Amino acid sequence: MSGPEKPATPGKSAVSTGDPAAATPVTGPATAPEPVPEERRRDTRPDTPDRPVPGGEPDFLRVSGLHAGYGQARVLHAIGFQVARGEVCAILGPNGAGKTTTLRALSGMVRGRGSVTLDGTELLGRSPEQAARLGVAHVPEGRGTFNDLTVEENLRVGAYLRSGGRLAQVFSRRAARRDERAAVAEDLERVYGYFPKLRKRHRQPAGSLSGGEQQMLAIGRALMLRPALLLLDEPSLGLAPLVTRELFGIVRTVNEEERTTVVVVEQNARLALDVAHRAHVLESGRLMLSGPAAEISRDGQVAEVYLGVSAGAGTGG
Repeated sequence: MSGPEKPATPGKSAVSTGDPAAATPVTGPATAPEPVPEERRRDTRPDTPDRPVPGGEPDFLRVSGLHAGYGQARVLHAIGFQVARGEVCAILGPNGAGKTTTLRALSGMVRGRGSVTLDGTELLGRSPEQAARLGVAHVPEGRGTFNDLTVEENLRVGAYLRSGGRLAQVFSRRAARRDERAAVAEDLERVYGYFPKLRKRHRQPAGSLSGGEQQMLAIGRALMLRPALLLLDEPSLGLAPLVTRELFGIVRTVNEEERTTVVVVEQNARLALDVAHRAHVLESGRLMLSGPAAEISRDGQVAEVYLGVSAGAGTGG
C-alpha cells in the first residue's frame, strides 16, 4: 500500500548510505522522496549528546526483504535493516506506516516472507511461542496483562517458557525444578528492582493497577524471560508525560545494565530518539530513512516531513 508522496526535505546534512564506510554530504532533491533500497539506506540520531553505540555484532538482528500483511492486504514492502547486539533501535513513522506489523512479524504474530535472523537463527515461519523460546519478548500495544491474576502471578507467567528447558535435560527433574524456582525468585527481585511500585503491589490484581503500572507490569513480565530481544509497541500509549519518561528511563537502564537489545515502536518520536542509538523511519510500509538517532533528531526538516514534529520541538507527552 503506497501513500501519497511527501515533499522533498531541503537542506544539507552529513549522512551515510547503506555502506557504513560511505559518508557524503547530501542536499535534499527537488523531487519527492522515494523508498530507499536496502543496500543504499540513507543514514542520517536528540539534541542531547549522542549515545555511544554498543560494540556488539552489527547484525545481531537482521531483517532482509521483509513482506508482511493481513490476508490480501500487504502492509510491509521489502523492508530491511539491522540492529546490533545491545542496541536500542526506534522504529518511527506516521499511523499506518507498518510499525506494529514489523514487530508482529519479528515475534511470529503475523506471517511474513523474506528473512529475519536473530543471532544467525531464522525467525520467520516460527510461532510466537517458538520465537519466545529463542529469546524474543514482545510487549504488544495495549499491555495484555492478566487482570484477574496478581502482579506477582503475572510476572511468573513471563518465566513460564523457561520451565522444562535446558535445566530439565541436564539435571534430574527435581533438581531442575529447584534450580528453576531459585532462578525465578532471583528474577522477581531483579524486576522489582527496576519497578519498585510493582513490589508494593505484588499481591494486588493486575486489573486494579493504574495504566502506567500496568505498562510497567507488561515490561517486567517480558524481562522475566531474560530476553535477547525486547520488542516494545507504543509503551507510552495513554500514559501521562511523567510516567512515560519514567518508563523510557527504565528501558534505557535495562539496556545499559543488561545489554538487552531493544526495538521500540513509538509515536513520541522525540522521546524515542532520546533513548535510541539508531532509528528507522517507515512510511506506507516502506523504509524511508535509517541512521543514528541523534542525527535524525537534529535534522529538523527530516523530523518535520517524516515524523510530524516541528524543528526544535521538545519532547512531547
